[in-house]
Amino acid sequence: MESSQIDEYKKLLGQFISLYTNIQEIFSINLNDALKSNNYNKLLSSKLIKDTEAILSQYNFDINKILSLTFSNEIENNIDKDNYFIKYAYEYEKLLNNNLIINNEDYNDIIEGHFIQNKDRNKIYKNKKEHEVEKLSDFIKSSQSNSHCEVLLEIGCGKSYLTDALLSTNNANNLIYIGVDMNKNVIDRAKQIYKKYKNVYLLNDFIKFDSFDEFYENNVKEILKENNKSDEKIFLFGLHSCGNLTSNSLKIFIKNNYFKSIAIVGCCLHLLNEYISPESKSSKEFKEFYSGVGYDKNGRFLDNTLIYEINGNMDNIGYPISEHIRNNYKYLFFGRGVRNAAMLNSIENAPFESISTQKNFYRALLQKFLEDNLEEYGNIYGLGKNKYIDKCTFSKYVKDFLLQIKKKEENEKILKKIDELIKNIESIGSKFYEDNKLISSKHYALNLIRIKFAKIVEFIVVLDRIIYLIEQGITNIKLIRIFNNHISPRNLLIYATKD
Repeated sequence: MESSQIDEYKKLLGQFISLYTNIQEIFSINLNDALKSNNYNKLLSSKLIKDTEAILSQYNFDINKILSLTFSNEIENNIDKDNYFIKYAYEYEKLLNNNLIINNEDYNDIIEGHFIQNKDRNKIYKNKKEHEVEKLSDFIKSSQSNSHCEVLLEIGCGKSYLTDALLSTNNANNLIYIGVDMNKNVIDRAKQIYKKYKNVYLLNDFIKFDSFDEFYENNVKEILKENNKSDEKIFLFGLHSCGNLTSNSLKIFIKNNYFKSIAIVGCCLHLLNEYISPESKSSKEFKEFYSGVGYDKNGRFLDNTLIYEINGNMDNIGYPISEHIRNNYKYLFFGRGVRNAAMLNSIENAPFESISTQKNFYRALLQKFLEDNLEEYGNIYGLGKNKYIDKCTFSKYVKDFLLQIKKKEENEKILKKIDELIKNIESIGSKFYEDNKLISSKHYALNLIRIKFAKIVEFIVVLDRIIYLIEQGITNIKLIRIFNNHISPRNLLIYATKD
């Protein structure tokens, strides 16, 4: 890779970070927490929220219609260039068309209704898995033939859906497939399915960077020896490797010379261990974020993914792993809430008056209701899901929640307050809802912002990984959108090979 290409990746990362910085304040608001007093003014005064609300109004509050728009065309047609939502959407679309991101998607097999609630969920998930297996197996088979790797090692293989597809090649008998997963049950089931294959090995283990050498010596090396294979050319890959597993796989690939190629699609960003630098931890912005994350009912801080001390050891860090981000973006942080929001890719029942939209608004309104009327629960999160019944009133929704927490509450003083609220919930709840119902469109706008721009965070994480590879001397790298985004939104493949 030419130095100019390295600079281009860093430039692209900087552009994504700049766009994220513009929306960070809104993007980081917890949807359930959005209407509480500490966030309420942000919603009311934010120009981005107001402009998003304007776009929603223009398109009759239809999120799907807005998501399908190409804002590059909107800008060229001189439609309100000063509207923040259009402006950021336009900038985002330009970034997605960067030549460093190879578009390998096939839009001929879009699943109708993926963005809206579909009762036949099993069919969607079946089609999703079939689509992913077809695309990734074709890519690996093509890449494998070019690299002449005869050993395929899949980390986080699950039920090993890829096995049949990967072994349906002319030289299948010369290939060794090794699948590893931490879930013993799925490995045991996969073993029964693929027991007829003599060249398939399925192993139950928890892959970590610091213990991989031992795993390799005790398992992989024995398999290679049994099959008279050298360990000079192994293809490492993973389909939706969760959390730190993607980062660890890249570290393992770099460290060990026997890996010649890697193809990996990351997933579950909310499970990443995120390093917070001393500069970031002491900043005003982070302190505000920290105080707003909240605690569960046992008093535990909800974000357990943040790492503050590394002592020179980055083995346990999932993000950021590149020195470039750690040195140049010391005040950039996400936290689990933002990374969780970055996993958004669709909204069920997108219309404004849908069950899902009403349920989400009720849940946010409940948190504000607790802050105003039952402060002992106002800053407690992780309270579980409160069941929403179609067309139920807000008073009924709150009453059901109060009855639920009453069963576990032991403090007599709090119990008395809960009983008083339950007794008067019809009048109190109705008035509270009437006083706050006009904010529902802003809450809906907030949801649209998070859906539209969710992948910005994912791109930052993926570019961090690519720049890390470059820093470690791996220069033959491609970033590929391999799956159809309408079917499999986690579709960013990192492919790298060693010279």
